[in-house]
Amino acid sequence: MRPLVDRLLTALAMLALRGFFRDLEVEDRERVPQQRPTIVVANHFNALVDAATVVAVLGRLPRFVAKATLWAKVYRRPFLWLGGLVPVDRPSHRSETRTRGDRGTGGVSERLRAAFASCRDVLARGSSVAIFPEGAVSRQPRLAPVRTGTARIALGTAAEGVRGIVILPIGLTYEDKIALRSRALAEVGEPLDLDEWLAEREAEPDPTDRRTVRALTRDIAARLAAVSPDYADEREQAAVGRAAEVALRPAGGVRPRRVPLAEREHLARRLARAPEEVKERVLDALGRYQLDLALLGIRDEEVVARPRPARLAAMLAGSAIRLGLVAPFALAGAAINVLPYWGVHWAGRLMRNPVLKGSARLLVGIALFPAAWAIAAWQMPAMEGWLANSAVIVAAPVLGLIAVWALEDAVLVRRAWRAWIAALERGADLPQVRADRARVVRLVEESVAAIESGAPQPGIDTMADDRQESA
Repeated sequence: MRPLVDRLLTALAMLALRGFFRDLEVEDRERVPQQRPTIVVANHFNALVDAATVVAVLGRLPRFVAKATLWAKVYRRPFLWLGGLVPVDRPSHRSETRTRGDRGTGGVSERLRAAFASCRDVLARGSSVAIFPEGAVSRQPRLAPVRTGTARIALGTAAEGVRGIVILPIGLTYEDKIALRSRALAEVGEPLDLDEWLAEREAEPDPTDRRTVRALTRDIAARLAAVSPDYADEREQAAVGRAAEVALRPAGGVRPRRVPLAEREHLARRLARAPEEVKERVLDALGRYQLDLALLGIRDEEVVARPRPARLAAMLAGSAIRLGLVAPFALAGAAINVLPYWGVHWAGRLMRNPVLKGSARLLVGIALFPAAWAIAAWQMPAMEGWLANSAVIVAAPVLGLIAVWALEDAVLVRRAWRAWIAALERGADLPQVRADRARVVRLVEESVAAIESGAPQPGIDTMADDRQESA
């Protein structure tokens, strides 16, 4: 029963993300261990969307560690069981209690011992446990202090006889945490083999050894920070990300190449570490260029495009043929999926907490879309029998994705047309706009060159206080 539920939830998460994001880029997926006890650690910027993204990266459902207080509400328990969550009591500063023998000695509370037992049962089977070691969702696009709970659970589980444990960092980056059909990036970091780590330090897997716990926490934090965003705030992330995208987008073509999010993010992080005065020059130039675009009512893609009439005509003809071929399927997909789509759209608008908007949309989508597919199968004329109904349920999401693809293709055609019109109507203004753009590109390159030697590493912080035993 449990393996079947896990496979269904994995497929559901991957299907949901396929509709939620335009692209989900995964770097270094080959680092994901197979058939080894694995503790996955990931940054926590987007609540439930983070968990679904981790599932998509792994290709399987890990056992997510969650605070035990979630089980306090009886109505939640069936859903928590369905997700296979592992309860861990996360004591707060005020509520934590220890035995007298534990106090002041770096000891482990009974609450955390229960976590060791839960994780041991999972890891002993060669399965995976997933932890968000910051302990809470962070709105700021940088890694919050990493708590010691992950290190204590890893060491405690190893102390109970589980060997071959791998700690796998996964950094999650979102182009826009609120918008639908944006892009996401998952970077799989360098795995940490716990047995090798202990052997190199001639240490024992003792969760009560404060020095070992702190050292392991620092290494976990360092590996997670290496693949996670590290910006002062959301404004800086947006600004340097935009500058990086402008610098990386090549000129020419009717449809300019979309800059992969991984390339943009790597350059943006380097740019964010540039000296403040250098970074300010880049952002000033970017602001001037953005003003140019706003005044002319065009986009960066339209500035770099060089649409020739013949190539534009060929593109329009090809797009018309493609859209004509898929139009019946796209219209059917739109008819089936339009109501749940609007439900997802308004779920994000009505949620006031920006950190939870993506989660609200994901949950509502998981609830509404399958219901719409089932209703369509039930109401479809001339469809009788479970086989025909099942075919409709399987076809409905495929048709929905075709509808989305057709709409996005039409949007790209419209932008290419606008680029051609801009070249005709704004031809006198475009040389100055392109000069301002070239200045942005040049300053980005100079800024990166300024930090090529001895660039500072992302800030690493750990919550090494023994009072923070949360996972």
